[in-house]
Amino acid sequence: MNYISFLRKFMKKGACPFCDPERDFVITENNYAYITPARAPYMKDHLLVIPKRHITDLGKLRKNEKNCLFDLIVSGMNVLRKKYPAVEVDYKEGDMKISKKSVPHLHFHLIPKRKWSNPNETSLRKFLSEEDLVSEAKKISRLW
Repeated sequence: MNYISFLRKFMKKGACPFCDPERDFVITENNYAYITPARAPYMKDHLLVIPKRHITDLGKLRKNEKNCLFDLIVSGMNVLRKKYPAVEVDYKEGDMKISKKSVPHLHFHLIPKRKWSNPNETSLRKFLSEEDLVSEAKKISRLW
């Protein structure tokens, strides 16, 4: 079954694929969150850290939930670092289509990273001047 078919199956039932995980899929857990392998991994050993309570907004987590979620993120990263040189933590929020989220339940991706395929990738990135950086900071600070 492909990923889109899998998601449609859950959505038709009005269910969330993260709210009631198969116990065999849970790697580790605490009172408020759990770690599971990604069902549609970006690469081998891709993990998800998921709060147990159905929630879509990071800002609505309770203090204990935040602490437990963060503990599992760090724990998962430490495990992956034993095998990989780096780990990317990915989190998307907001409009499902714009953010390219596929499941309406807060979760974090722990994605192992290997060597870059293009070592010049960093040199191609635009570096802001101090003036541009100050300008960007001012624009963003107006949102507060």
